Amino acid sequence: MALSIKKRLTCNVLDVRNLTDSTVVLRFERPALEFEPGQYLRVGVADDPEIRDYSVYSGANKEYVEVLVRRVEDGLVSKQLCDLKAGEQVEVGGPYGHFKLIHELREKPLLFIATGTGISPFHSFAESYEKLNYRLIHGTANLEEAYEAGFYGENYFHCVSREEGGDFKGRVTDYLKTLDIPLETNAFLCGNCDMIYEAFDMLQAKGLPTAQIHTEVYF
Repeated sequence: MALSIKKRLTCNVLDVRNLTDSTVVLRFERPALEFEPGQYLRVGVADDPEIRDYSVYSGANKEYVEVLVRRVEDGLVSKQLCDLKAGEQVEVGGPYGHFKLIHELREKPLLFIATGTGISPFHSFAESYEKLNYRLIHGTANLEEAYEAGFYGENYFHCVSREEGGDFKGRVTDYLKTLDIPLETNAFLCGNCDMIYEAFDMLQAKGLPTAQIHTEVYF
């Protein structure tokens, strides 16, 4: 039975995987929780009224659910989630959202553009659907924020703005200026609003129809 969109479940934490000093992948049970890759959940520590939105990081074919959480020291939720241990509990609501890779697009050329933890839905896409024809451009401030980049193989391209290294020195939108985008491409943008607004305009200027540009803003 699928989870009601208004219902919140209490789920046991199975694992907390540290990717950096400030970022973890939180894995928890998946009882009666159905979602489509690209959707998000509302997650908080059990018995705490505070809750935040997190895109699902894991594939829809897994027996568990994972979300990618970046610690905000003065935050009311992320710090607590990062400090959880296996056997503790989270409360989960959802799924929500329409940032989905519909069947008709899965055989088309795809361009995924993310900043920071906005990479989460693209990890879910790639883990859920085999043989996608995609390129993932990921912008971060630092090298260490290439979250599990090896999973994507040669499809991953890392733009690093504050350190030397990666595949490109600068912001995602700086790199996007250099690209020719085939007009049959569907672009999916997930991350901070400034990147999305700028990248959206750039893709339109390169001739990509508005209907082929899909966005999800991370705050």
